[in-house]
Amino acid sequence: MDKRLAGKWTEETSGDVLNIFDETPYRMKMSCPSSGHYNFEPNCVYEKDSDFCFELNDNKFRMIYYLKYQDGCLTGHYTQFGRETAVKFVLSSGTPEDEAYWHEKTVLVPEASESRIELLKKYAGYDREKQVQPFETEYVLGGNTPEMLDNYDYSRYIGDIDPADDVIAFRLLDFVCDHFRHDGSSGLPRKRRAEDIIIYCREHGNSINCRGLAMLLASLLRFNGIKARHITCMPYEEPFDDCHVVVDCLLPSGKRVMLDPSYRLYLKDGSGGYVSLERLREMLLRDEPFFANDSASHNQEGFDSKDYRGYMTKNTFRFSRGIFCADGFEDWDRRRLMLIPAGYPSEKFEAGSQGEFIYNDLDFWGM
Repeated sequence: MDKRLAGKWTEETSGDVLNIFDETPYRMKMSCPSSGHYNFEPNCVYEKDSDFCFELNDNKFRMIYYLKYQDGCLTGHYTQFGRETAVKFVLSSGTPEDEAYWHEKTVLVPEASESRIELLKKYAGYDREKQVQPFETEYVLGGNTPEMLDNYDYSRYIGDIDPADDVIAFRLLDFVCDHFRHDGSSGLPRKRRAEDIIIYCREHGNSINCRGLAMLLASLLRFNGIKARHITCMPYEEPFDDCHVVVDCLLPSGKRVMLDPSYRLYLKDGSGGYVSLERLREMLLRDEPFFANDSASHNQEGFDSKDYRGYMTKNTFRFSRGIFCADGFEDWDRRRLMLIPAGYPSEKFEAGSQGEFIYNDLDFWGM
């Protein structure tokens, strides 16, 4: 790395702070007083065309900084929402601060004495009396599948299947899991169409995170006329370190099932019925057994039902989804809905997020 970059830098206008460490590869931490987030690491740090670059946030909120060392300062700009904003960082100290991340606003954290299942049971119910602005969910079904799927023998998976047969959904789950792996740290492409995700996987060892896998599978299902959407499954705390993304699928038969391409997984209950994501939360609350398909596996390394139960007990506390389900569209591209249980202290969230809260689970899960 360019050793002149090492140190603590402060932006003249915003007061944002960059801590750049004398390490290879580049390591840095940033603090943004305006948002209350301190000592967090950017998504990635790299050099491009003689610029020192780093990226913050995800999807439409992404900020990309392009800086150069000039006259003892770091000057350049960042892009966000298609606009450029000039910035200039001045060296505050030759020694960067390597403190732990913290957030100065109110952060929701579970009581240390409560287990995840106790927490889920404490907030088991919903408030169906609370009203929100009406909404409708729209699905774009059919259309041309990306030609690049031919490189993956796509037709072999579905060519002989009646489109009205439920098995087509499970064949598509196999297709995704046969060719692409789950890697929680792999990230996502900026554009989220099926072909963008496949190209990204190809450039990253055929790996992508759970959101990418779920979005790809949901798109393939919709190409085949099946209503499907990716759902973000979140824990109690905000902000959180980990969440999970799966597919909520309405099979041709009208049955509902959760498909989890990170684990090549779908579940059945004790009566042999498919388990939806909504139903899974109820089963976890009641400690009901569920049964995974025989082929369930995380990257071909097996499937542990007990571990998955614990993982989803944490991550079925609240959920979010979009209202427009089409190839390349994210939760937030039209309107993002977040289902929260009754009694959850939503008033502690940052301003702007409460308008998206949904309190009626029947409304949220409606297809």
